[in-house]
Amino acid sequence: MQAPSPPAPPRLAARATRRRAVISLTPLVDVVFILLVFFMLASSFLDWRYVTMDTPAARVAAPPSDVPVLVLVVSRDGILLEDAAVSPAEAIAAAGRHLAQHPDVAVRLQPAGDTPLQAVMDVLDTLSAAGLEPLKLVRDPAWQDEREAMD
Repeated sequence: MQAPSPPAPPRLAARATRRRAVISLTPLVDVVFILLVFFMLASSFLDWRYVTMDTPAARVAAPPSDVPVLVLVVSRDGILLEDAAVSPAEAIAAAGRHLAQHPDVAVRLQPAGDTPLQAVMDVLDTLSAAGLEPLKLVRDPAWQDEREAMD
């Protein structure tokens, strides 16, 4: 006689099929988008350039009276040369003529009292890009220093 066979392991109705793990890319896309927005907001897209300017001492002697001084007044509306409005090209030409005749005398830029800083920097950048140096930024005589106003 035959020995009784061990009981067969219980069989499941169907063989368990392995499900493949599905990796969703949606969270990855969300993270990449958030990083993209963060770096766009955190970075600066300005083109940083600088203009070399000499700063005068507190009380510098005025240039000799026989040397003409070219003063370009930068106002909110544009550039003024001898109280007449000129285009940037005319200002470059006038500054070029002045520096050709007097290379040791700087062209002076004088911002009017209500002129935004960006307008002054645009004119400085235009003159500097044209190769016109030396440039000096001078103070509007109509401005009143806060310390002087308190006295």
